[in-house]
This record gives sequence, structure tokens and C-alpha cells, in this order.
Amino acid sequence: MAVLNKKKKITAKTAQIIFCAVMYTLLALFIVILFVFNGNYSKIYKSPQIIDGKADFSGVDIPPRDVACNLAGKWEFFYNKWIVTDGYDGQSDGLIKIPNLWTYKNFGKGSLPKTGYASYRLTLENVQPNIDIKVYRLYCNFAYRVFINGQLNYRSGELSKNVSETKVTGVSDEIHPFRTDGNTLEIVIEISATNTGGFNTAPWLAASKTGTSYGANLRSFNYIALGITTSAVAISILTFAFFKYKRDITAPAFMLALYCHFLFSKDMLYVIHLSIPAAMILQLLSAIATFAILIAHFWKNGSKLNKIFVITTSAIAALFTALAIGFYGTPLAPIFTFVLFAAGCSYLVPIVLGNKTETIQWCVYGTLFAFLMSVFCFELCDGLGLLVFGTEFIFTFELMIILACFAVLWIWKLAKTARTAIRASELECELSAVKNQALKAQIKPHFVYNSLTAIQAQYRNGLDEGDKAIEQFAKHLRLITDSNSKDVIPFDDEVRNVLNYFELENLRASGKLNLLLDLNYTDFSVPVLSLQPLVENAIRHSGIRQKQDGYIQLSSEKRDNFVIITVCDNGDGFDVNATRSGVGLENTQKRFELLGAQMQIASQPNCGTQVTIKIPLE
Repeated sequence: MAVLNKKKKITAKTAQIIFCAVMYTLLALFIVILFVFNGNYSKIYKSPQIIDGKADFSGVDIPPRDVACNLAGKWEFFYNKWIVTDGYDGQSDGLIKIPNLWTYKNFGKGSLPKTGYASYRLTLENVQPNIDIKVYRLYCNFAYRVFINGQLNYRSGELSKNVSETKVTGVSDEIHPFRTDGNTLEIVIEISATNTGGFNTAPWLAASKTGTSYGANLRSFNYIALGITTSAVAISILTFAFFKYKRDITAPAFMLALYCHFLFSKDMLYVIHLSIPAAMILQLLSAIATFAILIAHFWKNGSKLNKIFVITTSAIAALFTALAIGFYGTPLAPIFTFVLFAAGCSYLVPIVLGNKTETIQWCVYGTLFAFLMSVFCFELCDGLGLLVFGTEFIFTFELMIILACFAVLWIWKLAKTARTAIRASELECELSAVKNQALKAQIKPHFVYNSLTAIQAQYRNGLDEGDKAIEQFAKHLRLITDSNSKDVIPFDDEVRNVLNYFELENLRASGKLNLLLDLNYTDFSVPVLSLQPLVENAIRHSGIRQKQDGYIQLSSEKRDNFVIITVCDNGDGFDVNATRSGVGLENTQKRFELLGAQMQIASQPNCGTQVTIKIPLE
């Protein structure tokens, strides 16, 4: 028994399913790597772990840079106390993890509100001597000051135990570098009255000889960047609204402007003293707008989404956005946030599987969407205080990927346009060649000879009959000559050409041929001299001359969005599979196919022949 090994081709749908599975796997892998990196941050950067309010710097070399060490971990916490400024010498309320909020925490005194002021204390042991250090954090949305061994080290803003009297700047207002001597250091951070629940990001330890901070420069840069991106969003909205015919260009520009605005908005929102939930709301609006314009762009370019799916996921996203903001600072907030993230990620499947375009397009769309969703995930985690490090390097990397995706799409579209133009030129040449062959096929020497013989016979019957015949023959020759400058003509004109040709043939048949017309729709065009070869073929090869009731019928009708033309006869018929079509039929079929129509021949011996032409109305 012979065994045939056949390689099964992967269908487009199977390839799309595999692609979605790979994208989801990579997305999950990125998130896992992110949190593994986050959990092992101290080991990776060889910085001490902060455990129970203490950190041992034995063997840790502090490099001279503005962010030498991230002080994330458990600090001693004092709620509504400034332990240095007010000279408080009592016990702490307990330990609190930074980054994290004190909101809803319970230190035996009931659940804490998000309002209030506080102190944080951390003991550093075995810090290398003779280096200038400062402890700070840029863009906090509260004022704070840092003390090292009781000496003021860093101040940002003007502190008050009343929120309305607090002045927040978000950057350094006073710096006094502390020179280490190898002894134990006690770091105390006092924060002003706030309504955000404390530190959402971990403070930094910096080592330098100058003691300067780049905060003011960063603030100026962010102001400029935010202004530029906001202007870009406004310009993109205008171009997207008024230049509808260029939305393929304006949509990516609009999305990139929103994306950049999304990235730069967070730190600036902290500077203008918005609470963290309020900052998250505004940033989420920017993210949602980016997401919406991206989905609209995908929809316009081939990805079809079910309306019920869009409405359902949008409702889920709105609900869990409200829950995440409402429960901000609680263990439930991350859960609600990841449900929101999952609702967004669910769009990858319909974006890819609903796309019927070329493979490269849905691959790039899927990649672009997956990378954007990972950016939003990182930013949401950062906003929730789940990350101890900055995600700027991730955003930079992903922005490069996004720009590369749009570049690939743009190059692909240019190449596709060029291929379309080349193919159109080739089709035009091919159509011209086929038409010339068809025209040459019309002027057959034996047809001209037989027609002249028939005309001569008509003159014997009478001068008027001869003049009528010679006029029909002249029309036929003029039609062939004039048709060289035309591609398509109205169907009515083609019918008149067929009737004129038929009358010339009927002269030779002594009027024994019958042509029936059943024209129900005529408002369309056909290739010039395209129906005459079908009638000619029926006259010469169907055997209707020998039948007493032989006939040829030409009919037309409109059916759905197509025009159906049929040329049929009740002649002898033939076996379609066993008989090779003539040059005239092949040329006619090719001309219709080049114009987007379809031609089919149906015939059986002794059952006649029917040629059906299906022309799309567009």
C-alpha cells in the first residue's frame, strides 16, 4: 500500500490564532519579567535590602550619581507626627512598605484615611565614609523635607500640617549634602499634610561632590515636552477632523501625539499638585483616547470588530476604572486595574482574526497593539506603586518599536501602491493587446468575400435591397475601424452592432436565422465588439441553420448588484470538457475578466449552448 505524505498548508486563520497566542505569551512574559526584576531590584543593582526599617551597606559601593540607590522597602512610620521638627521621641506606629500608601492601613488605631501628614524613618548601617549624599524624590505631590542624623539634607516645597497652607513644588528647593563618616545614619522624611496617602514612589539616595540636583532642569524639560505634546494632540485633532481623505496619515500621528502626551503627563500632573487618583484619571483619559484612535484606525484598514463586543468591553472597562480609582490604595485596586488591562488585551483577537488583509498588515497591527498594551500595563503598575524603579527606559524602547511598526506599515503601503500601479499598467497593456487581437479577428477575408457576394446577390433583387446591404456592410467596417480608440461602450450600442452584424450574416442565410432579444436592463457598459463573437460562434458552429426552429437569444437583467447577460441557442451543443474554445471566445472571456466580469459557457450535446456573463455594477 502506497502512503502519500501530504504537507498541510497552514490556513490564514490558523496563522492568526498562532500569532495571537504568541503575542499573549510574550505580553505575559514581559509582565512576569517586569515583576521578577522589580522583586530582585536590590540584588540586580547590588544595593542593600531594606528590612524592618534598617539597611546594611556592608560591601556596597555607592557610585557618584544622582540615583545611586533606590530606598524601597519597609520604613518605620509615624502618622500625624514630625519626629524631628516637633522633637517626638516616642515609638513608631509600625512598619510601612515604600512605595505604598498608608490609606486604609491599620496600626491598631483603626483604618487610616488618605489625609494627614507623617514621618518615615530608616537606619543605614556601614555606609562608606567621605561621600556627599542626599535623599530625595522628584515630582511628589506633597511637600517634604529630609533629615540625616538630625541635619536638614533636602527640602521640597513649604510644609504645613494644613493642606491649604502647603506649597508643593515637586523639585528641590534646598539642598545640604551630608558628608558620611562611616557611622550609622538615621534618615527621616517628614511630609506635609496631603490627601494622597503618602509615598507612591520610593525615595532615592544620591551621591555626588557638588550636591546639585537636576530637578529644575527636568521640570523645565517636562513643561516644554508637555506643551509640545499637547500642541501636537490639538493639531492632530484638527487634521484628523478636517483632512478626512488623509486619515491614514493623520491617525498614526494623532495616536503618537496622544501616546507622548500620556508619557509626559504623569510627572507634570504631580507638579501641579493633583492627587494621585486625579492624575491617574487624566492619564487614563489620554490612554483611552490613544486606544480608541488606534482601534478606529485598525477598523478603517481591515479589522472588523463586533459592536456587542465593543460595547461590552467598554462597559467593563468603565466599571473597573471607577472601582480602581475608588479603591485606590487598597489591595483591591491592583485587581480592578488588571481586569481593566485584561479588557483592553481582549481586543487583540478580533483585531487580528477580523483582519482579512495581507499577512504583514495584521502582524504589524497585532504587534503594535500588544506593545501599546504593555506600556499601559507598566504605567498602571507604576501609578499603583507596584514598581520600585522608573519605567522611562521601557517607554523609550517601546516608542522605538511603535515608530518601527508605523514605518513598516508606511513602507508596505507605498510598495503596495506601487505594485497596484504597475499591475494596472500591465493590465492596460494586456487589455490593449487582447482588444487588438479581437479587432483583427473581426476582419476575416472569407467574411468580407462572402458578404460582398451576398450584397451582389441583393442588387440582383433590387437597387434598394443592394443599397441597404452595402450600408450595413459599411457600418460594420466603420465600427471595426472606430473601435480601435474605445475600450467600453454602452450596452445599447453594442446591441446595435450585434444586430447590424446579424443582418449581414442573415443575407447569406437567406433570412433563415432568428435572433431573439430579451433586454430587461441596459444601463451599463461592455467591452466594444465583445458580444458579436458570441453571436458569430452560435451562427457558425451551433447548427441552427439546419433547424427549422433554430434561434439565438440575447438577454440582459439586473440581479442583486450584478448585470447578467446571456447568449444562448437551441443548436447541437457540445461537450465543454472535450472541446477547446476558439480564439474569439478566449479573447472575449479575457476582455471581460480584465474588466472584473466573469464569463461561463454551459453546453451539452443536443441541448444547445448558453454563455453567461456576470458583470458587477460597480
